[in-house]
Amino acid sequence: MQDELENDTAGRGNDSDLTHAVPPIQGFERGLADQDPEKKWVPVSDRKLRVGIIGFGVCGFGADFSFQDHPNVTVTAVADLVPEQCAALAKACRCQKMYGTGEELIRDEAVEAVFIATDAPSHARLAIAALQAGKHVASAVPAVFGSLEDADALFAAAKSSAGKYMMFETSYFHGDLYCMREMYRRGDLGRLIYSEAEYLHYLGTPLPAYGAWRTGLPPQWYPT
Repeated sequence: MQDELENDTAGRGNDSDLTHAVPPIQGFERGLADQDPEKKWVPVSDRKLRVGIIGFGVCGFGADFSFQDHPNVTVTAVADLVPEQCAALAKACRCQKMYGTGEELIRDEAVEAVFIATDAPSHARLAIAALQAGKHVASAVPAVFGSLEDADALFAAAKSSAGKYMMFETSYFHGDLYCMREMYRRGDLGRLIYSEAEYLHYLGTPLPAYGAWRTGLPPQWYPT
């Protein structure tokens, strides 16, 4: 049971280090972006989706995607192994229902979809459990932590589940990337035959992480 709890916690250092400030994660820095005041919100459903958030994360990541502010979402429950972190996540998301583990939240029948913002090694395990429970799943990156077997299992779970799965790339909706996508859609880049990209995520001093999982990272699978 203790192993399950340790794997389920958000990416953090030891418990005494949970509330200290850390530098922003590359690709998730906050910045101003041009906004089109004429572009109005168009609802895509006639009711609010009931979402559960698992893990507050080293930088408050569990609340940073602003589910709590989305007009078509109600944050129904939150979970974190550390009570203080769970309370902070509940406060940030304006939610009253709290769980001590992700598994408990997944078993809540009132929750229709989950966002997983725990430590990377637990992403696939929790996503598979939620998909098997018929829930929609959004996962922070990476989808899978260094295991092709986990990737196959996650793919199989997504294919067989009534729920949908999506990995939330942290920078996908940033203004510069959105602009490039619009340029492509407009035909500014011509007809693309082939493209390839890679990047180095350099951290001279690794961010604090539960079990030091950010130190000596294995390959991480980003199916973007």
